[in-house]
Amino acid sequence: MLEGLRIRLRKLPWKLQRKFGNLGYSLRIFRGPGSRRKPSTTVLLILVLGIVTFILMGGIYDILEHPISLLPTPGGYKVLIPGTLGQQTINESLIAGFLYMLGFGGLYMLLRSTRYAYRPRNAYLLLIVGTLVVLLVVFYSNSLLTQKIGG
Repeated sequence: MLEGLRIRLRKLPWKLQRKFGNLGYSLRIFRGPGSRRKPSTTVLLILVLGIVTFILMGGIYDILEHPISLLPTPGGYKVLIPGTLGQQTINESLIAGFLYMLGFGGLYMLLRSTRYAYRPRNAYLLLIVGTLVVLLVVFYSNSLLTQKIGG
């Protein structure tokens, strides 16, 4: 019976063949117009990294608590609130966000260095620069936390 249906469908015009032969095509009206578009992976990656950086740098704390940007002291202004990890200034969170973005950039350079197998000069250059950037970010993040704790 199915073979006879296939023979009959072959004799129909192609639009009717498509409509009656493919159930997914005939039910295409239930899909939204944008469901066929695939979002760009680069845009999604940048969006996810931006959201992660915003959360890690304390952006939600900055929105909810409205902290000051600089801490006034008798000798001038300080960027860090010393002695506590529970409070931060806006400039402190901006520095942390900048360090996170630099760290993501360094890790991306390390990832890109693996793709240049036939160009070893470019691979080594990206590997060295990416490693240096990641090490600098780790060093400055550690020094920022050490200053904040008061050590």
